[in-house]
Amino acid sequence: MSKRMAKLYEKAWNEVVDKLPAWKKTVIVNHDDESPDWGRVSREVTKQAIKLAESWEWEYEKKKKNKKVSTTSSPF
Repeated sequence: MSKRMAKLYEKAWNEVVDKLPAWKKTVIVNHDDESPDWGRVSREVTKQAIKLAESWEWEYEKKKKNKKVSTTSSPF
């Protein structure tokens, strides 16, 4: 995994967790493997974070491919 993707996954995880309802956020933050909600909520958050991070990567690659290459040496 590239460093950029690792950063995107982490950022996506944090964004998804920040938008969770309070009870789900508590399940994630407290990370109790014995909690009946832990597995379900963590899988849900993981799935959403992966989709978000990979959509950001897809957008980045799309923009990178469509970016015109300048033949001048202008810094702008």
